[in-house]
Amino acid sequence: MIQCKKCQGEELIKNGSTRGAQRYKCKACGLNFIEGDRRNNPRTAVKKALCVILYSLGKASFSMLGKILGHSPSIIYRWVVEAMTKTEEPHIA
Repeated sequence: MIQCKKCQGEELIKNGSTRGAQRYKCKACGLNFIEGDRRNNPRTAVKKALCVILYSLGKASFSMLGKILGHSPSIIYRWVVEAMTKTEEPHIA
């Protein structure tokens, strides 16, 4: 059963469609939403991994990676910083 993304209510009505996806409206809070999350793209995950690898090897700058992949250098920077915060500090014994 589909639930509201905001209030977790289950009283929903269909409210048209957008980009080929069914849109729903919550009767409790009035939120319009579509089911699922379209922000995650598998191709973007591969680009992020490639950026982190090339930058960590010291072979590419943010500007160069941005030109190669068709994104701005600030996005590339955010991807690298995000990966850096998720990765543990190496332990040397």
